[in-house]
Amino acid sequence: MISVPKGWLLKYSNGSAVRPFTLLRFSVEPVDVLAVRGLPAVLNCSVVSEYPVRVEWKKDGTFLNLAADERRRLLPDGSLFISTVEHSVHNKPDEGVYQCVASIDNLGTIISRAARVTVPGLPHFSSQPESVSVHPGGNEVLICEVSADLSPFTHWQRNGQAVETDMRLVTLPHAALVISNASQADAGVYRCIIEGLGPAKTSQDAQLELLPDSAVNERMEVLMGPSAVSKPVGEMVLLPCVVKGFPLPVIRWMRNSKIIDESDERFAVIGGGSLQIVNVTEDDAGTYTCQADNGNETIKIQAELNVQGRYLTQHLSGC
Repeated sequence: MISVPKGWLLKYSNGSAVRPFTLLRFSVEPVDVLAVRGLPAVLNCSVVSEYPVRVEWKKDGTFLNLAADERRRLLPDGSLFISTVEHSVHNKPDEGVYQCVASIDNLGTIISRAARVTVPGLPHFSSQPESVSVHPGGNEVLICEVSADLSPFTHWQRNGQAVETDMRLVTLPHAALVISNASQADAGVYRCIIEGLGPAKTSQDAQLELLPDSAVNERMEVLMGPSAVSKPVGEMVLLPCVVKGFPLPVIRWMRNSKIIDESDERFAVIGGGSLQIVNVTEDDAGTYTCQADNGNETIKIQAELNVQGRYLTQHLSGC
């Protein structure tokens, strides 16, 4: 095996003389897909090469026979198209781990990163929101726990109107709603809704009440803390950290015991304390600490972030 730069294929001439590198690389690799039963789905893949390339797909380590498949076919750019996603309790033919495989005959092959296709199950809530009260300027969390595959189909309403999320109102990965720097405009009746997977499913109602201003000290309480997470390079990561109390705690984040430089545009503290990292890199991996301090006490919560690199496997023939 000869070591070559990532995404490049070394070409040999007559088994001895080495000609210049021939480009063979992915310009687009597949990413994880949430597919909806009964609808089409696409796994994207595109290859750059100076020579004709054969593109195939693997599912769970086995090559797909697309010529004999009525629902799945190869698109001109190399992407995999599933015309109608099938999914039932006893038959889940489309769920699994897919890889795009590109080859130049008699020269070599590159294999894309693995991408998982998931088909959400029937909409249901693991837990539902309950009524809460909050002081002006304080933080609160409305719990609406759904499985990770249902989270993209979940949203919130307040008094029958869609809640527009922003830097202050943040939806966490499992659909909980963070309300930071609360004001009278946040008071009302909230509900959590799962839509897009058939008939909509609605949670029980929960009242958010705004309390009068208070100067009475309240011990800090962690409403939501970070937990270990693993993400591929290039994706967004949200590490929750929501703490209530009076005086309102100041939140600082550290990675491997060093304070995070928030001047880096990839990092932002949103929702009163949660850390958002966009376009995550392998260098971002490490131990993250959320530190809450209100002048009277300090709380620290830690979690590990693992970042998965995007590896290409190369097989060189004729070596």
